[in-house]
Amino acid sequence: MQFSIFQKLKLIVLCLFAEGIYYILALVPVVPFTLLSAIFYPPTTALMIGATLFLVVVWAIQPDPIDDRDAIAVAPGSVLHQWVHALSVAVDGGRIHRIVLTDEVNASAYVSPGFMGLGARRTLSIGLPLLQCLSSSEVRAVVAHELGHFSLRHNRAGHWVYRVRYKWGIYLLAHRSGTDGFIQSAQKLVARWFIPYFLRQSSAWSHQCEYEADACAQRAGLASSLIDALVKVELHHHIEQHAMQRDWVQWKLQSDAPPPNILETTLEHIQRHAAPSFAPMLAAAQARPTRLYDTHPRLQQRADHLRVTIEPPQWHGACAGAEAFPSDWASIFQAHQAAWVGKHRDAWYFAHYRLRWLQAQVDAHPNDVALQAVAMASLSTSTTAVDALKALVADHPANAYLNYELGCALLDSDDEDGIDHLQAAVRLNKKMAVPALRRISEYRLQRDCAQAIERSIRKLDAALRWTDAFFDRDLWSRFANEPLEPLEPAARALFRDAISANPRIDGCWVGSLQSRPIDGHQFKINLVVFRMDGSGELSPHHTEDHMKAHLAHLLETVTRPDELTCVKAVFYTEPLNPRLLQNINKYPEVCIAQPLGAVNQNVIRIDVL
Repeated sequence: MQFSIFQKLKLIVLCLFAEGIYYILALVPVVPFTLLSAIFYPPTTALMIGATLFLVVVWAIQPDPIDDRDAIAVAPGSVLHQWVHALSVAVDGGRIHRIVLTDEVNASAYVSPGFMGLGARRTLSIGLPLLQCLSSSEVRAVVAHELGHFSLRHNRAGHWVYRVRYKWGIYLLAHRSGTDGFIQSAQKLVARWFIPYFLRQSSAWSHQCEYEADACAQRAGLASSLIDALVKVELHHHIEQHAMQRDWVQWKLQSDAPPPNILETTLEHIQRHAAPSFAPMLAAAQARPTRLYDTHPRLQQRADHLRVTIEPPQWHGACAGAEAFPSDWASIFQAHQAAWVGKHRDAWYFAHYRLRWLQAQVDAHPNDVALQAVAMASLSTSTTAVDALKALVADHPANAYLNYELGCALLDSDDEDGIDHLQAAVRLNKKMAVPALRRISEYRLQRDCAQAIERSIRKLDAALRWTDAFFDRDLWSRFANEPLEPLEPAARALFRDAISANPRIDGCWVGSLQSRPIDGHQFKINLVVFRMDGSGELSPHHTEDHMKAHLAHLLETVTRPDELTCVKAVFYTEPLNPRLLQNINKYPEVCIAQPLGAVNQNVIRIDVL
């Protein structure tokens, strides 16, 4: 388990190499600008301009991996502060400048470096979900572990390594785009060549740091409590992903927004499923393959290192939050629960309409065996339903849609066999390439080696470039002149329901056209036009780009995966093409929502001013 001096030196060299490349790339736009400045200004002035530009470029391209703007600072004098102070003395963790609460099922300790290394501040971050589901001794064990990182000075090198991992990881996972500049292209190329090796080396160092911090919790007499806490966290993830799948589907079918008491209800279900899920969770944790971004050893390895036997968790007694904040826990937790609902509202919203669309398909086509099997695999999430879909795919191996839906269902249950079926869907119907490869890429990112991640991203990039060619420059002109096909009735009704409560939308139309053929392929493209109110202050959820992406995603949830979507927003103060209005009025079912305000009256024609 020991990380040798040679390994540490190698990791430092790798960090220096990675940082060196980062700054060299930042110099690329600076050098020609500095040389050009030297023509018009004295050399000293030109160098000062170049140095200033270099610092600006470095600042602009340097991501900050620690964003705690949404964290809640804990006021001094709380019981939690008393725990932290006592544990800091026990493990020699030093002074803690700040304690914050986050919405993560996690805890962390980090140093904010300040300006040029001056004014560094130590911060202890504790996830509110931990305070909800752990006991006070378990939370204190987690705190002792995090303070151990301070005690052992992991943070000095650790945050440097972490920042290098983070910022280069962004470019490793980023899609290549034709709009990328030279620096972005070079960063992505270097990331995919070098960073996987660096991540593997730094993960080994990170594992060693975790073992050493665990030992600090052991010195504080909290080894068993630490393992109990880790078991509960592992169970939390396992039950949410597996045992609670049916619960999630039912809740999402009932409403397009999470229930306000969702976290309380979730914990009740986790405690109910804990006993039967304990053994499967241990087996799954032990069998989980090593991942590219792994920074922590497996649960069993950490228990063995502490010589602690893993036991089923106990849930009796008050939660840690109630003891850490005797007077304020109820209000703190309710605020956290409301924030969770807001954060997950969009994903819940899209899942709701997808499930409702599947249910409508089942009701509308009772004799369609394939459609029934696809819908039941998502609606029931039972092994029996997925097995029925598998059997249907075995009987119809050339059906691309069945392969696609089975692949999605399997990946949802963390079954890697889903990748084979998604790849089969692409081979059978190239028009499914983007959604299928996107699902594969999302699955690969946190589970596979760098080569598999790189391959999946490269394939998805190629598929996106291929589909982009079908959006020709005459598409909107055709939309205003050619016959339009409306959405099928169930999708139209769901789309209308979804946008009816949005006060920014006044008028919406969805019509379909066939794209121009390219190499024997032709897509059905669903085109959306909506009028939006841009008056007043726009929230982040009501900007034009956000609303266009929102409507595109919504339409994709109620249409087939081999169709494309294109969205156009028109502000109240902008004119709608009269020919477009005339054409969409020919096909009444294309209209999703009639405009309430006047159309093409008192508009401002910017182009003629």
